[in-house]
Amino acid sequence: MIVTQVAGKIQVIFGPMFSGKTTELIRRIKRFNFANKKCLLIKYSKDTRYNDNIDKSFLVTHDKQNYQAFPCSILEDVREQAEDYDVIGIDEGQFFPDVVQFSEDLANQGKTVIIAALDGTFQRKPFQSVIDLVSRAEYITKLTAVCMVCYNEAAFSKRIVESDDIELIGGIDKYISVCRGCYHSDQNEKTVKSNKSPRHSHAQHAPHAVNINPDDHLNNDF
Repeated sequence: MIVTQVAGKIQVIFGPMFSGKTTELIRRIKRFNFANKKCLLIKYSKDTRYNDNIDKSFLVTHDKQNYQAFPCSILEDVREQAEDYDVIGIDEGQFFPDVVQFSEDLANQGKTVIIAALDGTFQRKPFQSVIDLVSRAEYITKLTAVCMVCYNEAAFSKRIVESDDIELIGGIDKYISVCRGCYHSDQNEKTVKSNKSPRHSHAQHAPHAVNINPDDHLNNDF
């Protein structure tokens, strides 16, 4: 008798802030739900940026979409619950110290694990856990945003407040998405404040995605 092992998958969605990573994560979770897969969405418990008027268990995007999630700061704490699901989504993956092993273990059990994460810090230094996930993932999606200064394509996050902390959670009050040229400019914060308007809102621009995998047509199944 031939025993066929059910293969799991790791999908990584990464890019700068305001590139639509969480929105894409929620889209994929909804799609798997529609396919009758049992889905669990995990959010970083310290990320409560947009939960002022909504329960803190909800994951909320920059443009105020929301989805029920399980908050935690250590993924191992939810392993028992996760093992009862077919698909596990993880938002802000760069902040979980055990994201690589957790994702690998569940994928090896036949589950689909989808991680949305920043690929670099505000100093454009890589998050090592995200780099490690890339080498273990079947599917990788690199998103870009719109530069909040010149409105060209943006691949980087720039901090506009004084702090050297790597983990400083915030939205447009602390960060902007920028292109290479504007990343090196000292005029960004002033320009962004003067240009804020509904017409130039970052939420109005769809992110650009680059999918990196050996079977590009399979991305249509997400």
